[in-house]
Amino acid sequence: MKIGNASKINVYSGQIISRVEAKDEVGDNVLEERKVLIPKAISNGRVNHSDLGIVKLKKSVDAERITKKGDVVLKLSTPYDAAYIEEDDEGLVVPSFCCIIRIGKEAKINPEFLVAYLNTSYARELLKAKVAGSTMPMIKISDVKDFEVPDISITKQQTLGEAYSLSCHKQSVLKDLLLNEQKIIENVLMNTVKEALAND
Repeated sequence: MKIGNASKINVYSGQIISRVEAKDEVGDNVLEERKVLIPKAISNGRVNHSDLGIVKLKKSVDAERITKKGDVVLKLSTPYDAAYIEEDDEGLVVPSFCCIIRIGKEAKINPEFLVAYLNTSYARELLKAKVAGSTMPMIKISDVKDFEVPDISITKQQTLGEAYSLSCHKQSVLKDLLLNEQKIIENVLMNTVKEALAND
């Protein structure tokens, strides 16, 4: 089924940040500060909070362009990564380089499954084909709505989606462990070097 034809599913474009950003040089009043889900913060099906941006807003952003739990956020430029929005990821401004696929509870597409499918090399090739020959390899909202999702039972989708999410979580934990291990080794190494230099 096509994403755009499925009931209880809406696809929203991201916010053009320059239209809502408060600029100091022109004396704009700052209404609030918000975190922005910039494309590089989407990785392995999840949102990497250390890569989020921050924007000062001069006016409110429409609710359709702010993340809610259960949303799917898709990059509109290559490599077309998709992320599932958890509770911790709510309230982020989605920029115009991405779109939000908001899936209702009674929809026939499971959001975690959709993220898993969109992140396969097969689905990415299908998306890439939509902009073949274009000088600007950005897919349009109409391309996302026109994208076909395999007709798989919602129960099976849920099982596959949960398995994918668990795998993404494990990858994230392992990445953090490896980074921490690297920092520990570097600290030990530098302490040893400093001791050696002090003894010279």
